[in-house]
Amino acid sequence: MLKKIYNNLLNFILPNTCLACDEVMDPGSSYLCTKCNSKLEPYNETHPWQADFINNGTIDDSFSVYWFREGTAIQPLFHALKYQKIKRAGIMLGEEIGRLAASKIANNIDIIIPVPLHKAKLRDRTYNQSEYIAKGISNILKTEVISDAVIRSRFTPTQTRLNKAERKVNVSGAFRINPKYTDKLRGKNILLADDVITTGATILECASAIKSAGSRKLCVCSAAYAELKINVV
Repeated sequence: MLKKIYNNLLNFILPNTCLACDEVMDPGSSYLCTKCNSKLEPYNETHPWQADFINNGTIDDSFSVYWFREGTAIQPLFHALKYQKIKRAGIMLGEEIGRLAASKIANNIDIIIPVPLHKAKLRDRTYNQSEYIAKGISNILKTEVISDAVIRSRFTPTQTRLNKAERKVNVSGAFRINPKYTDKLRGKNILLADDVITTGATILECASAIKSAGSRKLCVCSAAYAELKINVV
């Protein structure tokens, strides 16, 4: 009761505003108002590179929840997650992934792994946004998250301004399995999660390292998919 009174008073003094349109939101809304949230566009397509990587044994499935389109409501939401330390947004997006995963792959997941940041970037940002997405997925699937199962062993410049071929070269050999988890990953069904997938270069390079450790099935997922021509955030 006291918590409800406090939250109502706080909302009156410092009203909760939408990240996309700055309008005051109804109590209980998170980050986007009802109108902006309704404009988020579900990604109902197949990743353009999916078939090639299923055929070569790198992954068994892939999916994203939303389209990332520049200038739409989803852009400030991702910016808040990555650069404004609004970590709860990652958990919320992860829960959306979890609900979609529950309908696509049921309970056929043993471990959730977030795509790691290099330790230098982690020091600069102080947290890995994909780890919070993984926590949100776990809230729905009730599956273990191992945040340090994969190590980003080589620093790579941002992919934002690189073309498809350059992105692939940029992340080549950038990931390795943490030796203490080699046995634990072997024979397991794994869900590898990231915030945004574009060409898939980063998450698929990470997936390749996991497959080399002997995982049984491996699905990659993200909160959003962006076309390469888009400057993400």
